[in-house]
Amino acid sequence: MGALRGKAGIVFAKKSIVPIHFYIVNITYTPMNLLDDRIHDRIIAKKLELDSYRPLSKETVRKLREAMEIEYTYHSNAIEGNRLTYRETQLVIREGITIGGKSLRDHLEAQNHPKAIDYVEGLKDRDLMEKDVSEIHRIIFSGLLENAGDYRNSQVFIEGSDYMPPPAFEVPALMKGLLEWLKRNPDELRPVEVAAVFHHRFVSIHPFDDGNGRVARLLMNVLLIKHGYPFTVIRNYDRRRYYGTLKRADNGDLKPFVNFIGRCVEESLHLYLSAVEPTNEQRRFMSLAEAAKLTPYSQEYLSLLARRGLIAATKIGKDWHITREALNEYRARLRSRKGKRREFEN
Repeated sequence: MGALRGKAGIVFAKKSIVPIHFYIVNITYTPMNLLDDRIHDRIIAKKLELDSYRPLSKETVRKLREAMEIEYTYHSNAIEGNRLTYRETQLVIREGITIGGKSLRDHLEAQNHPKAIDYVEGLKDRDLMEKDVSEIHRIIFSGLLENAGDYRNSQVFIEGSDYMPPPAFEVPALMKGLLEWLKRNPDELRPVEVAAVFHHRFVSIHPFDDGNGRVARLLMNVLLIKHGYPFTVIRNYDRRRYYGTLKRADNGDLKPFVNFIGRCVEESLHLYLSAVEPTNEQRRFMSLAEAAKLTPYSQEYLSLLARRGLIAATKIGKDWHITREALNEYRARLRSRKGKRREFEN
């Protein structure tokens, strides 16, 4: 499925094969400022605001943690083809209920993921090690794969992709190199950029026979929570954009994928802030249809701004939502640009 899931020895790409060595040999070079400065600035502002509410009460932390656990498990599994609905995922995790018509695999994937999240949260205060990568894979696929936690020992071919991962004998050395790159961060990438680039490089190596996407998303969150960011969810309804930007990264264009991850981080910050900050009219989420009535812009134009990351909007369900505060910030930024342009012309 996309660039994340493959079946060893079964599917061969129809297009030309792109060798991984092009990306891994150049692992010490990454263009600076991969994340759009506007997205980066909004993320930093929201993180500082969230930090101002810390430490959160134990009850708030508990509620946020429980909601995140279901949200994350459902979307990460759904991206990979799990057939449980959001509500069914909640019932399996919270009540231990068996859902009729759904496979044992569907149930085990849902049951195992919260255990992996627990393990990930215990890694925030130390360096990520190779044994942690294997342990996360082992937890996720306990009862599902005989070789859970073990690197693959054969070549894999990724269904629907023209990208071929490296041969199995190279995986151990490549993983050691990736973790060394992570420790040194020679390109001085910012935290969100490091997390996104690591995610891409991990799935490029494709160290396991199956489950590389799920492990990559959890490892990305290890790197984010180390820097005080909330758990970030890549949602199933963004699957096409997720895979599309990963494919562009495979071809050497990292920025779209890094910006996609940046938007996901921003959305998680939005949702956490909405749960902890005092409610006021300026920060109430509203639909783009409602927002369009308050501005000269159409709903379609606001949607375009949201998709391009030019305005601080958040997806709730499948639809974009925005606050009056974000609208005012965008309009103030436009007025500032127009003022500077007039000064230059004069």
